[in-house]
Amino acid sequence: MERYALKHGDAFRVSVTEKEIAPGIEIVHLTADAVEDPQKLTVSVSRMIPDIGVHALWSPTGYHCKTVMPNWGPFFGSCAMSGAPVMAALDYQDRNRITLACSDVKNGVWMHTGLVEETGCLDTVVKIDVDYPVAHYEADIRIDTRGDIPFYRAVQDVAAWWETYEGLAPAPVPLDAKMPLYSAWYSYHQMIDVDAIVEECRRFSEIGCRVLIVDEGWQTDDNNRGYAFCGDWQPSHKKIPDMREFVRAVHDTGMKFMLWYSVPFVGENSEAYARFRDKLLCPMGDGFHALDPRFPEVRRHLIDLYKNAVLAWDLDGFKLDFVDAFRQADAVREGMDCVSVYDGVDRLLKGVMAELRAIKPDILIEFRQSYMGPLMRTFGNLIRVVDCPCDSYTNRMGALSLRMTSGNTAVHSDMVMWNYDETPEQAAFQLTNVLFCVPQISVKWSLMSEGQRKMVSAFCALWLKYRDVLMNGTLTCRGYANNFPYVSARLDDVQVGAVYAGRIAALEAPTSEVVLVNASLDCVIYVECAERVSYQYTVYDCMGEMCGEGSVSVSACVPGVIGGVPVNGTVVMKKTDVCE
Repeated sequence: MERYALKHGDAFRVSVTEKEIAPGIEIVHLTADAVEDPQKLTVSVSRMIPDIGVHALWSPTGYHCKTVMPNWGPFFGSCAMSGAPVMAALDYQDRNRITLACSDVKNGVWMHTGLVEETGCLDTVVKIDVDYPVAHYEADIRIDTRGDIPFYRAVQDVAAWWETYEGLAPAPVPLDAKMPLYSAWYSYHQMIDVDAIVEECRRFSEIGCRVLIVDEGWQTDDNNRGYAFCGDWQPSHKKIPDMREFVRAVHDTGMKFMLWYSVPFVGENSEAYARFRDKLLCPMGDGFHALDPRFPEVRRHLIDLYKNAVLAWDLDGFKLDFVDAFRQADAVREGMDCVSVYDGVDRLLKGVMAELRAIKPDILIEFRQSYMGPLMRTFGNLIRVVDCPCDSYTNRMGALSLRMTSGNTAVHSDMVMWNYDETPEQAAFQLTNVLFCVPQISVKWSLMSEGQRKMVSAFCALWLKYRDVLMNGTLTCRGYANNFPYVSARLDDVQVGAVYAGRIAALEAPTSEVVLVNASLDCVIYVECAERVSYQYTVYDCMGEMCGEGSVSVSACVPGVIGGVPVNGTVVMKKTDVCE
C-alpha cells in the first residue's frame, strides 16, 4: 500500500485495502473506526502519478475551468445535493489519464489532481468529510488509469458503477421525460397568463412538445422575483382562478403539466413560516429561509404539499427547485430524528417519491445542476442544465457534462430563449447547441417572426426524427479543451453529428445514414472517415428548406468537402458505396 498515502486525525483508526477489478481499474476500500466516542471524520487518500501528457481536468460542476492546477490549488467538492464525487485528468486526445470516483455520494467529498512542481507528478487526492459524529465508516474509491479510452467513457463507467450500490438505482424514466418541453419561465416569468399559456401549448404541441412547466409566480400575486411568499403553495387566484381547470386545458392540447416548487424555501409572508419558524436551517435571502429536513414534521409538510397537489389538480410532475440550497448544520435540536441534513434530504425525497409514484407511477420530476449526482438520480428523472438564458455555449457544455454522469436519466437543456429581433439563423444557435439533450423551449409563439417559427418547427422535426439516436446512441465528444468542436451520436447504422467549430466532422464509421448539423458560422464541412466511402447528400437551411445537393467521397487520407452549408443548416447523407 505504499502507493497510497493516508491522512486523518487521531480519533480514528483508518485502514485501506486495494483490489484490481479490471485491467487499469482499482478499488481502494477505506475503513475508519472511532477510537473512543463517535466523532466527525476527515480522511484523505492520495496517490502520485507521473504528469505525462495530461492536458486538462474535468469535473461535473467545474468543466468551465479545465486548468491543471498546482498541488496547492483548489479542490472540487460534492455532496448529496451538489455535484458528484468524480473527476478526470485527460490527455491531448481526450483519452483518460486518471479518473477518480468515490462511492460516498452523500457526505462531502473533495477531489484534487494537482501538479507537484518539484517532481513533475500529479498528487491525486480524495478527501472525505463526515461532519457529524460516526463510530464506523466505510467507502470505496475507484481509480481508473486506463489510457485507451476517452475520459468521458471512464466517467460513464463511474456512473454505471454507482448504480451497483444499494439505494442508488436511478428513478424510472417515463417516455415523456425524453420529449421536447415547453417552459413558461423565460417567456412569462411571474406574469402567469392562463389563456396565453394554453394557446402556447396548442402551438408547441403541434411541433412535438409534450410537457409544460409552469414556473415561479403561480403561488403569489407579488411579481418582484423574491421568495418571501413561498411556503403555502396555493395558486394566486388573480392569475389562476381554477388550477384544475388550467391543468385540464393543457391536457386537452396533448401536453403533460408540471408545476414549480422551491423545496427548501419558506417566506416570512407565508403561514408556513409561522408554523415552522423554529425548524429552520438558516436565512437564505431577503425575507425567506430554508426549512430543516431533519424534523419529521417538516418532511411530512412538504410531502403532503406535493401529494395533495397531484390529487387536487391532476398534475403530471414537479419542477423541484433549489434542493442544493439545503446546507449541513451542526445544531441538533429536540424533535429531530437524524443528525445529518443530507440524511434528512434523503428521507424527504424518498418519502416524496414513494407517495407520488403510488398515485402516478410515471410522475415527472425535474432537478437542476448542480443537484445532479447519483443520489439525486434515484429521485429525479429529468436533470436540467443550470440557468443560462441566451448562453448557448454553457447550455451545450452543461448538457454534455450531464450526459457523462446521468446514465439513462433524461438530460434537458436550460430553457432556450432568444431576442425576437434575431434572424432565424442567429436564434437557431440556442437550439443546435442543445442537440444532444432534450430541448426545453421558452419563447412566445406570438412574438416570433415567421422565420423563427419555421426554424423552431424544423429543429423539432429533426430532433424528433433522430431522437432515439441522439438520446440513446453512443455519444462521442471531440476536443474537450476546445469546448467540444465536434459531437456525434451513433445508434446502429445511423449517426448524427454537430460541427460547432473547426469545420471537421469525424465520422465514427461509414454508416448508411449520416446527419450533420452546421452549428457554426462556416459554410464548409470537411468530412473525415477512417474508411473510404461515398455519399449522396442533401442540404437544408435552418428553416428546413432544401438548398443544395451533391455527392462526396471520403477516404482515410483525403476528407470530403461539402460546401454551401448555411449557418445552422443540416446535411443529410446517404451512403452509396464503400470502396475497398
